[in-house]
Amino acid sequence: MMLRLKKFGVIGAAAAMVLSSGVVLVSAAQAATMTKLPTYEIGYEGPLSNGNAQTGLFEEFGVNLAVQQWNMNAQRHFNIKVVPGDDQGDPNIAPQVATGFVLNPSILAVVGPAFSGATIAGLSIYGANHMAEVSPSATRVSITVHDPSAQAGSQGPFNTYHNFFRVVANDGVQGPADGKYLAKNYGSKGKILVISDGSSYGGGLATQVQNSIPSAERMGSVQTLDGTTGCGAGSGTTDVYSGSLSGVSAVFYGGYYCDFTQVIGNLRNAGFTGAIMSGDGSDEPAVIGANTPSAFSDGPVLVTCACSNGQPATWNNAFKKAPGNSSHEAPGPYSAEAYDATRMLLTTMQGLKHPTRAGILAAVTKVNYKGITKTISFNKAGDVAGSAIFVNQIKCSGDTTSTCSIKQLGLE
Repeated sequence: MMLRLKKFGVIGAAAAMVLSSGVVLVSAAQAATMTKLPTYEIGYEGPLSNGNAQTGLFEEFGVNLAVQQWNMNAQRHFNIKVVPGDDQGDPNIAPQVATGFVLNPSILAVVGPAFSGATIAGLSIYGANHMAEVSPSATRVSITVHDPSAQAGSQGPFNTYHNFFRVVANDGVQGPADGKYLAKNYGSKGKILVISDGSSYGGGLATQVQNSIPSAERMGSVQTLDGTTGCGAGSGTTDVYSGSLSGVSAVFYGGYYCDFTQVIGNLRNAGFTGAIMSGDGSDEPAVIGANTPSAFSDGPVLVTCACSNGQPATWNNAFKKAPGNSSHEAPGPYSAEAYDATRMLLTTMQGLKHPTRAGILAAVTKVNYKGITKTISFNKAGDVAGSAIFVNQIKCSGDTTSTCSIKQLGLE
């Protein structure tokens, strides 16, 4: 039986607890009688340490919450366990994580990887072992479809085993939306400069943005950051742009939030007061702490994302108590997408008499699951239906970064 769960409400104190969607949760006494259920494992792969760990932790907490709630569901056919895999967002580490997962016969599917470069690096390992990967956030176009705008050797598609799926729009949707937004709002004021950290994700997104800005409104070609002190996801690039900013009205940065914090400071220290924009890899509250409020008030700082931050208050409160979330962090970008990816996988497994890697993979291709972020279904390439891109701005109301937050402005 296919079990479809929608929005979760407040848990009552009765012996058989009920969520607002009507799903019955087990009491402690009932749980004792259900210990004979089989236990299956799923992996989560993402950066859980190093400079960009916050992205992975936000996603891991979403996965943990979904699993916790699943194991309280009286209608479940099995228990589930999460096995974390820390790839640090690094393509050099990702194959080790993928190999460890596929060699564990108990792991039937994977939520993740979080980053595009790590995804590509481990894709054939998972694919050859018929293991479904459902990423909350890996958005590089060429993972799933051919991208003629990518650098030679990177055009893809890399999803040759058709085992990769993502629950967010790819950069072929996000990049053009970002480029058109910048051209519309800042193109008449000067040139738009596009820079990149040179990573698989950052370089691909920057190229998509560049190609969507009319040539008369952009400043030359995409520029790769230079220097030696960057903290990007295994890219080996840095946070420094030392070129001319004369005549530039807006800068787009393709890359991750760890470097973006320093890109902002670098540009402001150089006297740049125009708009600074980055994509979903920089849509993290951690961007705020590394700068002073003036960095965000001297000119607009924008981040875009295919992710939604408008989840029910009951879900937000549950997330703060999710296993592993000891600091009671509020949901971050892709927390809800990671939750949805996990729930979708578990729901799919529930519909199989004997879940196997190959069986789950085949079932995911046909899924139509109503999550808290969207209804999830996939095309033949593994991309999710839908193309909503949100633009957000970092705004501060005082003289300390504690007064700063990321505010959603609306759809691009």
